Amino acid sequence: MKNFIPSALAALALAAATGCNSLNPSREGGFVEVSKENPRYFALSDGSAYIPIGYNLCFPRYWSKLSVEECFAMIETHMKNIAENGGNYVRIWASHPFYEIEDSRAGAYNPQKLARLDRFMGLAKKYGIRVKICLEHFRNIKDYKPAENERGLNSNAFSRPAYDGEFKSMDEYFSSQKGKDFYFNRFKILFDRYGNDPTVFAWELWNEQNTVNANGENVKRWQEEMFARISGVCKKQLVVNSCGSFDGRGARAAYERFYKGTANEIAAIHRYLDEGAEYEICKGPLDIAAADAICEISKICGGRPALLAETGAVQPKHSGAWRFYGADKDGAIFHDAFYVPFFAGAAGSGQPWHWDVYIYKHKLWRHLKPFASLVEGVNPAGESFKPARCDTKNARVYALSGEKTLLAFARDVENDWKSEFEKGQKPREISGETVDFSDFARGRKIARVRAYDLWNGGGASDLALSPKVKLPAFKRSCAVRIDFE
Repeated sequence: MKNFIPSALAALALAAATGCNSLNPSREGGFVEVSKENPRYFALSDGSAYIPIGYNLCFPRYWSKLSVEECFAMIETHMKNIAENGGNYVRIWASHPFYEIEDSRAGAYNPQKLARLDRFMGLAKKYGIRVKICLEHFRNIKDYKPAENERGLNSNAFSRPAYDGEFKSMDEYFSSQKGKDFYFNRFKILFDRYGNDPTVFAWELWNEQNTVNANGENVKRWQEEMFARISGVCKKQLVVNSCGSFDGRGARAAYERFYKGTANEIAAIHRYLDEGAEYEICKGPLDIAAADAICEISKICGGRPALLAETGAVQPKHSGAWRFYGADKDGAIFHDAFYVPFFAGAAGSGQPWHWDVYIYKHKLWRHLKPFASLVEGVNPAGESFKPARCDTKNARVYALSGEKTLLAFARDVENDWKSEFEKGQKPREISGETVDFSDFARGRKIARVRAYDLWNGGGASDLALSPKVKLPAFKRSCAVRIDFE
């Protein structure tokens, strides 16, 4: 490993440099925790509100064809634009080959890869962004066989060459003390670097752990044992886990197995627009599927912050990025996946996938700014928000009714991915639509009513002080905020 050291030292020096002159440092407010006031939401350790606003930034997709500098230039472009548009969250896979520290043999850690992780965390700190660190994602030691609902996945991306010869199977890895120690020791290397850093939003044990080629009961026991072991040393940061796309009966059974009676500190759910999914809801308008995902995970794992932690659109059975991403220059899919979960009761924005071929390509981080403006100054835990629907003839209206604030997102019922991309119908303009929020305003005095233009920079316009809100003309969607005295 000696040949790694000079380049690693250079990279570490650069990582230190990127951490200087921080903008909106992520240390402000302290560590992210589950709110003591309302466990459905997050707070910072100083008691202030924290609403995660961002998306997945798990690895440089084309890293093997790019230089390290080119990879980090793209990463910094993402982070800079996330921060400038009011975002504060990303997710990384520490197990991706670009970052994997245990990349040659079990128990040996590559300092060059550690330097890359340091550099990533330095950029996050510079831009005031908190990071969910996903620790593992492999699904078999070698020769991974995807389940039917994900048969289109590239199976080579889910093997673990460093463990080839160490374990006969994934069941041996999860059941043996040797396997558990390899996992924990690797975590400890990272924890010793970042375990006292509020930049870390959470440690995620495994990406979509229900998808591994192992007995489910063995994996569940491993999960709970590792929650206990990691939480024993990790006192300031959240420890969480995730399951695969909630797209059918098998996925539902997996969520119920892994999320009921668990030490998992949040209720994360993954769901995509997928025409190959078993559930019909995954094939229709994404706003409906996203809202339903939050409803479903809240039933399975209630009383915790819910997040739509992976979302977007895929080719049937996850066989690739969605065929219409190139045409979706406005980011209609991103918009629905990003906005709707919060209005359905999630603790933050939806967190889309495809940060490269879609988000980066079309500069879709611009969608973060209107959301950040809409929720500015709002403390969800103190509001005790309750999700509701206030639909009109022309719009599905997702509302959050709180103690001091009402927030709502209106979505054109006639516009969806099929109308816009399959049929080529441009979004219509809806004019003169009125949404009646009277049931939520009874006995309260309205201080201010604003409508937000979500597609042209996020500007807000003041409206009449009435619970019957006449929306300005809009295409696809708009948002409303009512502040009560």
